[in-house]
Amino acid sequence: MDKKTAMQDIIAKVGRERAIDMVMKAYDTELMTTLLNRLEEGKSKMIGAYKRRDHLEAALLRVLEVCELASP
Repeated sequence: MDKKTAMQDIIAKVGRERAIDMVMKAYDTELMTTLLNRLEEGKSKMIGAYKRRDHLEAALLRVLEVCELASP
């Protein structure tokens, strides 16, 4: 997935300022979800247990999916 293209698609649907706000909120949600999962599973103390995720890509996909569901 090309992040720039995904962001442009979101901007086309909701406008620039709203797109930035939505993606930033989704990004925060992705970060919090990862941190909570690590705490719940006790992974923060295990070596090699944490796998790096692309939180921005996940946020863009989340927002783009919602935008596509809401479009007529």
